[in-house]
Amino acid sequence: MGERRKARRYEVYLPLQVCVSGLRPAEFHTAQLRDISRTGIFFHSDVELAQGEGLELTFALPTEKDCGASVLVRASAKAVRVSELEGEIAPIYGVAAAIDRIDFVRPVVSSAA
Repeated sequence: MGERRKARRYEVYLPLQVCVSGLRPAEFHTAQLRDISRTGIFFHSDVELAQGEGLELTFALPTEKDCGASVLVRASAKAVRVSELEGEIAPIYGVAAAIDRIDFVRPVVSSAA
């Protein structure tokens, strides 16, 4: 079976904030981003999410090393596949999500001294 992905994936290992968008009050937890493309994202979570669940994802992409700033990324997505990872001590779930919308928030540089 050949590759079915529509866009190139990039390996990225960053902390990720996950909010289940359908819950009130909203529930937030931290996960670990593993890879991303323009259409999808894959992350590891210690919280089991339901397939089809709406998610709001937030993470920071580092910019130039000497600048010290980062770009905040916010994405709305839907969980399309959730599976428990084998061989882990505590339950860890691999979550593949399709991105509906993605926004990049430019870093704010303060000149205050």
